[in-house]
Amino acid sequence: MNAMEARKSRFFKNMFLSYCLIIILSFLIYSVTVIYEAAKVKENQAVKYYETKAQAFANGMDQQIYSAQNIITNLNNSSLINKLYMTVQMQSPVDSYLLYQVLNDIRYQKTAGDDFNITDVVLMMNNYNKVYTSDEVVHLSDRIDLSEWKTDRLAITDLNTSLNMNNSQLTFFKKYLIYSGAYQYGSGSQRGIICVLFENQKIGEMLKAASGEARGYAVYYNGKPVIKEGIEDGRSFKQTSQVSSAISYEIIADYSKFGFEFSDLGSFALIFGFLICMGYLILAYFFTNRYSSPFEKIRLLVGKDRKEGKNEAEKIVSGVVDLLGERNGYMQQVHNMSPYASQGILHSLILGSDGESVNKEFLTDFVQLKRVFFLAAMVDLYYGEKWSKDEAKKGVKAISLLAEQESDEEFKILSYKKDSTHVYLIFNSNNGERLEDKLYEFFDKMKKTLDFNCMVTVGADEVKEELEEISVSCDNAMLALEKILWEGRGAIYFHDPQSDCSMNYYFPKDGVKQLTKGMKDRDRESIRHFFEEIEKKNQMEFDNSVYAGKLLLSELYVTVAKAMQAVWDQCGIPLRRVDVCPSYRTMDEVIEYYSNLIEGLFIEVDQSEELREEYFQNESELIEYINKNDKNPDLSLTQIADHFSVSSKYVTALVKKRFGMTYLKYVQERRISYAIDLLKNSSLPLEKIAEECGYTNMLTFRRNFKAIMACNPSDFRGEKTAEEES
Repeated sequence: MNAMEARKSRFFKNMFLSYCLIIILSFLIYSVTVIYEAAKVKENQAVKYYETKAQAFANGMDQQIYSAQNIITNLNNSSLINKLYMTVQMQSPVDSYLLYQVLNDIRYQKTAGDDFNITDVVLMMNNYNKVYTSDEVVHLSDRIDLSEWKTDRLAITDLNTSLNMNNSQLTFFKKYLIYSGAYQYGSGSQRGIICVLFENQKIGEMLKAASGEARGYAVYYNGKPVIKEGIEDGRSFKQTSQVSSAISYEIIADYSKFGFEFSDLGSFALIFGFLICMGYLILAYFFTNRYSSPFEKIRLLVGKDRKEGKNEAEKIVSGVVDLLGERNGYMQQVHNMSPYASQGILHSLILGSDGESVNKEFLTDFVQLKRVFFLAAMVDLYYGEKWSKDEAKKGVKAISLLAEQESDEEFKILSYKKDSTHVYLIFNSNNGERLEDKLYEFFDKMKKTLDFNCMVTVGADEVKEELEEISVSCDNAMLALEKILWEGRGAIYFHDPQSDCSMNYYFPKDGVKQLTKGMKDRDRESIRHFFEEIEKKNQMEFDNSVYAGKLLLSELYVTVAKAMQAVWDQCGIPLRRVDVCPSYRTMDEVIEYYSNLIEGLFIEVDQSEELREEYFQNESELIEYINKNDKNPDLSLTQIADHFSVSSKYVTALVKKRFGMTYLKYVQERRISYAIDLLKNSSLPLEKIAEECGYTNMLTFRRNFKAIMACNPSDFRGEKTAEEES
């Protein structure tokens, strides 16, 4: 019997159709399951992604609001601003030194937080015709009445609109994102308004980057939109601000991001399933042909050969022998084929808040993470304050080698160097319940492998399944490592999003004042008590969350920096930036770091005093130099400072201490005093008198003369002449 006849038989058709029906039904069930699961997985992934983006969006904007609130609070507590206000209220002239200090304080507040989105800080006092910014004093044509100020605390507008003015300066007519607050010293009544001006374009770029693939986003104040961009139609994800209950955020995602589409990864699973279905149909045809052929031969043996009159027994036996000879062909193994569905595409990996880009080698390693579950951790290596780069390099290399050695068929461990003392670890396995145990085992082996001088601490996130969450998981591991501040080193800390969100912490209200006084008095005991009070009260009375710890460290840094700069200013030492304490330090190490900075400041002040004594033992030498050269038009603070190798601020402080006035006012009064003598006792023209007194400009001479004598020099000479004649 030939093959074509076998395929035409009823047995072949029935068997093949049965196989086809089973395969097609299986494919339909598989397709429905894949589409349902793919849609469900995509929706869950999209929800997690946009929830993460909404949180990042809120955190980014909260940081801006928090910076603005800090600036407003610090200016409200500024004794310099209070002094300026009292001077204005008493209608006394504002001397140049106070003005210099006020502008410097506003400028410092603008730059202290390293928020590059802040363009300017504006201080406006009620019923006053001057506005103070970080760069200048703006003179207004009329006094401004701020009692009717109605602008929202957060709004996109310009100062002209807010003040109902038409000032031509860029600061006034350009639109900014303005965060405003009341100016009131201590708990007193409102004295004016402080506005923090954010650059619209930079804020927009920041929010757009934070919102990711969202179709639109918005920032609300008291339910009213302040910033609104993109398309409103879509699925909404909202977040409330952590720093102000009146502010809320929203990002809008396209509905298509939450449902199944044939362009998604699930379509590849469908295509793969279809190809497998076709393969099974081909196999079904092949095996149907092979299995049906013997039955056709048996039918012929029993039926057709009997008609031909041959020996029936011989024919049956002969046919069975032939069938047994073909048995090996029917005993071939069928290979199990199961579709493989990819668990996700790795879009990117962000290692921490410093913006470090990921290299290609690391991404190549990450493609190997094909198991279901993963756990992200970050290792902190601490060799003490005086560590060497060679030690750190050996430690990082040892961890990398240990990760390779500990990887096996069940667990894959990848390591990636973040910086000289921090290493990322990614544990990957199909057994999610064992990942944390594996982390503890690896932690113990790291401690045995590394140098005994090295203290190992690990921050870790919870076990996760989606590769797209590696970026967030690495960030969470970094946050968990911040627990070193209160918990200490040498342990594993896991990220707890609920307990880490508190922003409550203790810090003295007059911290800058306390620390500045202690530094100026060289009172090491009061400085030690200041730090101990912060440490003990936070440990005993607050929950010590990660975010609260970060805010506490930020405020502590600003306080130490301001106190040190106040001492530098008083001693005439040039100001400079104070370095922030390195990250991932215990509270004791933080206090030790800033205590060492303060001790260094004391040494620097002592050296500065020794230098001043070496250059001129008597301060009268500098005053005498000013008195001899006060009529020289080239005399200036810079020239005097260069001549005596001191800072300009030292000269200003010395003159202030000796005469109770600024350097500029002292020189002006001496020049005008000499001008009065010449007006009384000579007939020199006014231009010559101005020149003799050190003025190169008659307008400046007249203005300074009138400021001191309340009349013009020509009027003064006329009055004296009339008195002499009478």
